[in-house]
Amino acid sequence: MQNTFIKRSFVASMILAASAVAPIAQAGSGWYGEISILSTDVDDTSLNSSGRNVTAEFDKDTAFSIAGGYSYEANSLGNVRIEAEYLTTDNDTDSVNFNGNNFPANGQAVGGSLETRALFLNVTQEFNTPSETFTPYLGIGVGYADVDSSISYGPVANIDDNDSAFAYQIQAGLDVKFTEQLTGFAEYRYVAIDDIDLDRFGGGPGGIQTTRQSGDLDFDAFSLGLRYNF
Repeated sequence: MQNTFIKRSFVASMILAASAVAPIAQAGSGWYGEISILSTDVDDTSLNSSGRNVTAEFDKDTAFSIAGGYSYEANSLGNVRIEAEYLTTDNDTDSVNFNGNNFPANGQAVGGSLETRALFLNVTQEFNTPSETFTPYLGIGVGYADVDSSISYGPVANIDDNDSAFAYQIQAGLDVKFTEQLTGFAEYRYVAIDDIDLDRFGGGPGGIQTTRQSGDLDFDAFSLGLRYNF
């Protein structure tokens, strides 16, 4: 909980830092494409139904993103970027708690992973600085995500299903200009996917059966990337 608070406080720090910077000359307008590699940290995910409550923890893992859009001189603060982004993640299952029982335990393994594939429409505000090299920015995005679960634990229990749901994200980062066309960036983002429903097969009150488990998914990610201005 403390680590999550610290990571998300980074966003607030970026907002305060950016708002304290005096506006300087803006960059030009144009199309761009970008790629990035992310380290994703999925929050503990609870998927619940009547009498069957599952909480899963996941390993940190690598993810990838590709985006393309248009940057234009929108206001005195700096350029605004509007882009479409595709994001894919895959985090292995580390542990599962089912109705208070922890897995892995007593030789009963945990397996599978949680994959997400999402499309976002992002809007990003850049903040001009006295430096021609460094540009902080803040962004928000909304979209749709497909969640594919292959979580397994205990003798037979599994959540092997997929669902699609509304997703949103907030981003805070720093651009580092290498050339007129090539820019590197470091970024933090928080992603939330609301109201996913996944089928679970396994034991519990009433014996072995298939139940519909509901919950939300969210994760933090730090990324490094490159942006090419056409």
